[in-house]
Amino acid sequence: MRGLLAGALAVVLAACGAFSSRSDQANPCLAISRFPSQLTLGYYPLPEDRIFSLSFIHSVSHTPVRDRYQAIDCRIVQTAETFQTHGAGLPSGADEPGATGWEHHNGHFIIHLQRPIPRLIVRTDRNYCNRLHIGGREINLNAWEDQALELAIVPCTAP
Repeated sequence: MRGLLAGALAVVLAACGAFSSRSDQANPCLAISRFPSQLTLGYYPLPEDRIFSLSFIHSVSHTPVRDRYQAIDCRIVQTAETFQTHGAGLPSGADEPGATGWEHHNGHFIIHLQRPIPRLIVRTDRNYCNRLHIGGREINLNAWEDQALELAIVPCTAP
């Protein structure tokens, strides 16, 4: 099993290397796969600015949260988190890892970040309205059964 996972990781890294070396090619895609099985569920082209976000209802505060990300080369970087209330699992100060600033706007807290995310694994639960927002589209992540999903940057030509 370990060899299979290492092989899959090598393929993804090779694809990222090939992709980042041809920056004049089409924009990358965001691949959604089951975790840990790596069964791909969908590919979604990133917009020109390479920004996407995830929204959900926080399990403790029961308020909406939206996390914004940007694909930089073949990496995912979290650039902001917007939420209404402080609580378990939510930022509470300027000393958060990767924090670059805070603001309070229209009843929402916004923490600005430059936080690299080595692996973006999302646990979905239909009770929390998990959504992907990408290029003007909203993808219902709860359309699949409740599970862990991995989001990764890949070339749009990926099989």
